[in-house]
Amino acid sequence: MAMNQRLLVILAELAIALMLMLGIASAAPGGTVILDPPAATKSGLPGTTVTHTLRITNVEGTAAITDTFTLTYTGNQWLVSLPVTQAQLAGNASAEFSVLVTIPSTPTVTSDTVTITVHRAGSAQMLTSQLTTQFFRVHLPIVLYASQDPCRPTGESYGSIEIPNWEPSPPAETHADLNLAVRGYTPTIAYLGLVDLGNTDPSGPQLDGLYATPHLPNFKAAYRVYDWDWDNNRRLDPIDTWDVTMLEMAAIPGETVHVPNRDDGEIAPGYKAMVLYASPTRLTLKYTSEDDMVAGFGLHLENICVDENLLALYTALNNEGRHSLPAVRAGQAVGRASHDRIGVAVRDTGSFLDPRSHYDWWRRY
Repeated sequence: MAMNQRLLVILAELAIALMLMLGIASAAPGGTVILDPPAATKSGLPGTTVTHTLRITNVEGTAAITDTFTLTYTGNQWLVSLPVTQAQLAGNASAEFSVLVTIPSTPTVTSDTVTITVHRAGSAQMLTSQLTTQFFRVHLPIVLYASQDPCRPTGESYGSIEIPNWEPSPPAETHADLNLAVRGYTPTIAYLGLVDLGNTDPSGPQLDGLYATPHLPNFKAAYRVYDWDWDNNRRLDPIDTWDVTMLEMAAIPGETVHVPNRDDGEIAPGYKAMVLYASPTRLTLKYTSEDDMVAGFGLHLENICVDENLLALYTALNNEGRHSLPAVRAGQAVGRASHDRIGVAVRDTGSFLDPRSHYDWWRRY
């Protein structure tokens, strides 16, 4: 029996070491720490500086425990600058950091990747993020297009609706149902095409509406979202109900991203959905007027530049206590694709579903 117990301890230690080597998470004294995104790609013109944004979140813990984090970088050829290299975070706190990459005026390579490493003081544990910067290949027929900022404003304006039966809620930034970065997701090998899964919902949001001209895009990569232990407020193994619970689809950098329509009614006159969470790179939509994912359809959108007007409105309403939240119309632009793919996860009554489901989300194809 003693030998079996020792073997279990060794296996657990090896599993933890593997997670730390992969940079998935770090178990700090104050709780689990997330570095988001684990990888990202941005583009710019030769001679310009591209800004990547990283966020460190201490998902668990208490305000009484503060950890010190130091940022370093390695592996780059192009010039990299970290305006902030150290920060202190208490439990349930987060901070954003900029990573500035300068593309040479005459690049000798088409892209460059820098690895950002976050060290927690007093520990060998670390988190990593790989940030790739590439330059636009400018040809005369597309000079005007190539010089445009993929994250430029859409020019849209947005409304808001009051939350019925309002109650105080935990911070959305660290809520595992609102901010998909808290759960995270892991790559999986799966069929990158439409699948027939049997029972269908005729009122589900149609994902081709994410594009200005609705169409069936190429599916680029598949992921599985992590499950969540609500009693202990921690991440579990990936959800295994479906083979895929987050999908990346082809996009053109800078093209607008829109609110998919669904056949059921509106949540308020003229409005189809509500914004439950917004950050510069991700958005959570809900097709009911409740400030939660308990009932109704919801979408998590990843790898997008959220429109500055929508982000500003969400930030203001969130800071005022979430008595109201931004409301969006069917087909309305909410941002732009930040690079060559956008991500989507579909929710219904809280559950993550398979975004490839043919007769649920892609009925016209």
